[in-house]
Amino acid sequence: MPFRFFAGIHIFPPQSQPPAGQHVIRHGIFQLRNIAHGDFLIPLAATLKQSGLKLDLTAANAHIGPWLQNVANARIHGTTGEVPNVRLQLEREKLQPLPVSVAASLPIRVARAASVPMPYESLQHPLSVYDSLLEVA
Repeated sequence: MPFRFFAGIHIFPPQSQPPAGQHVIRHGIFQLRNIAHGDFLIPLAATLKQSGLKLDLTAANAHIGPWLQNVANARIHGTTGEVPNVRLQLEREKLQPLPVSVAASLPIRVARAASVPMPYESLQHPLSVYDSLLEVA
């Protein structure tokens, strides 16, 4: 659904933002990389090393879900002072569904089936890619 169509139905003026500068995008990427490296990869590698294991893709994938749930998504938001997941659950109860007229007018898009199924592993980079990124810093 185009944004202007959505804005027209809900009667608010669309405001366009200037594109983010390259330095803003780069800062966001490095900040995310530093968080993932310092808060997830290094402690996980240390824990695995104590057990005589090496950090590999399988181990990282096995530990990322619990880490996201218990650490990353459980942090206190700097502005609201609340845990975002908890606040979302509280607000979700009060959110109203879209009006029927809007929901009925939304175009239904059916994704075309891929001619060749894409394996799950191809959506992720090998850990060596992340190691090379971390060596740059």
